[in-house]
Amino acid sequence: MVYNTPWLQTVRGVQTLFGIAVFGLIIYILAVYKFDAVTKLMLFNSIWSGFVATPYLAIAPVHFPRVAHYLVIPVVEASTFILWLVGVILLGIDLPSAGECHFAACEATQATVVISAVECALFFATTIRVILAGIHLHRNRTSKAEGPSKPTGEMESV
Repeated sequence: MVYNTPWLQTVRGVQTLFGIAVFGLIIYILAVYKFDAVTKLMLFNSIWSGFVATPYLAIAPVHFPRVAHYLVIPVVEASTFILWLVGVILLGIDLPSAGECHFAACEATQATVVISAVECALFFATTIRVILAGIHLHRNRTSKAEGPSKPTGEMESV
């Protein structure tokens, strides 16, 4: 799939950096604050987007177009967006207010929620862009496969 959007590669770089930043914060939170299922989910999200999905989404369409199928890229995008959305919601549910947060691990959790929300918004934007590009590519492939059609005003001769 060829991307004509110049901002997409820049956003991929930001997504990778945010994924690595969340990874560092989550490692700190796991070490000193809490070790629950939500934090483990966020650890998975950060590893998935920082080291696996986003590099694949950035490199595969440009350098390995056979690996970047027009249906696989939107699925990876949408699933990553859903993972981040679920993680942000679950991590933010039991987060104390800013006035009650007086130690570093709690503040790290707040920072993680903010960075994860931005990451979720970035994945939402790129998911919409990739889905629209996939629809456009699919329409072009089906119209080329059908071949030229007859004008609608002409009748066939019997």
